[in-house]
Amino acid sequence: MKDSSRFILACFAGIAIVLGATLYLPAIRTGQAPVVVTGEATFPDYSAGAPPGQTAANEVGIFLTLGTRNPWIQGQRQELVPSVAATPGPGVASVEITTLKIYLERPAAPNPTIVTGDLVLLVPAGANRWVSMDGPVVIYPNQDVSGDDFFLGFALSLNVWYGNGQSYGYGGWEPGVRIGSPDIVPDFTLVGLLLMAVGIGGGVLLATMWAADRRGIRIGQ
Repeated sequence: MKDSSRFILACFAGIAIVLGATLYLPAIRTGQAPVVVTGEATFPDYSAGAPPGQTAANEVGIFLTLGTRNPWIQGQRQELVPSVAATPGPGVASVEITTLKIYLERPAAPNPTIVTGDLVLLVPAGANRWVSMDGPVVIYPNQDVSGDDFFLGFALSLNVWYGNGQSYGYGGWEPGVRIGSPDIVPDFTLVGLLLMAVGIGGGVLLATMWAADRRGIRIGQ
């Protein structure tokens, strides 16, 4: 093989290795950056039953914290560690929150589209604070899901007891809050591996040719 052809092969092998590493190494490092996302909502005054009233003292502030890692890789399992805190108004005697459901959604007209979701049971972790009994919330962004325009929504099942002796339970209350989700990046791991394999293969072939030349052997003859 002529020197120019070998030079082209060497350049091709080097480019394939560098490009493959560029695609592969960030993918295997992805998930090393912890991040916390939060959402706030207010549960209305149901001290007189439905429909909700207007007394602020009977409202319950809800604060949701989700610990995860940024960014997410397309098609891979993603975990969110939830914590829910409540701030009852002075007219609220006590609050119990029993379940949490997290949705991964994308904007769509006229309503957002739910891509995936997970439900966990909650247990008390202090005064007016709850954590998951079932471990992290698990989200699977599939191979069709990538980009930065997605958001997280949530729903709660809760019971509220009021100072006037009334109580109200709500299963699956959705406050309509949009929580910015981590970016979902395409998974180029396999492509990167293939490019590196091709580049290494070309390098091995080139090294074999050079070794054969030193021994006075011509490859293919």
